[in-house]
Amino acid sequence: MKSALLVFATVLLLLVSFESAHSVTIYTSGKPGVFDFYLFVQQWIYSYCGSQTCIKSKEREAFTIHGLWPENNDGSYPSFCSGSSFNYNSISDLSTQLNYDWPSLTGPNTDFWTHEWSKHGTCSITGPITDIHDYFAAGIKLYDNYNITQALNSENIYPSDSETYNANDMFNAINTAFHAKPAMQCISGQLSTVAVCVDKNTLEAMDCPALSGWSCKGGISWPASD
Repeated sequence: MKSALLVFATVLLLLVSFESAHSVTIYTSGKPGVFDFYLFVQQWIYSYCGSQTCIKSKEREAFTIHGLWPENNDGSYPSFCSGSSFNYNSISDLSTQLNYDWPSLTGPNTDFWTHEWSKHGTCSITGPITDIHDYFAAGIKLYDNYNITQALNSENIYPSDSETYNANDMFNAINTAFHAKPAMQCISGQLSTVAVCVDKNTLEAMDCPALSGWSCKGGISWPASD
């Protein structure tokens, strides 16, 4: 009996596993294009690598792209939709910027891109995104348009191993720069992830709704090193 209960608990745990930024969200399979908006997610390397074993040559003082994720207003999100398999040749012309701005910090970049396309990209075929090239090109364009570091620096907020900043000040700096309310995630008192919510038809920033699992409050740090 105990063995059966253990198996059931293990299966249940696997069913609700998900990426950290969806820490309280269960994903559901779906049809491409059937979602409400995108989360364009960027991670701060030194916060991420403070708790992960990263490839040292990839570490630098920067936000990098985690992904462009279809999201629903109720907190659910589609994943692993039907569609084409990942094909590196389809995005090879983007490889220079993808390797720099959308890298895996712990393994081969192509493995990371394969995962992001399979889980999120296949569900993203709608509006201006018509294929795998459009998906990754959209991520690069959004990264160039919505520079988190620049937004914070404009309000004299800089990475530091000694300074502590008010989370509301950081939120307001990003909101002012993009004219859209972001979502911020902190881990162990450090700013780790920032998401810009994006209209799925125009790929322009919009106010993020309240998102479960996204919270930064009080005094937080923005580490300059790991």
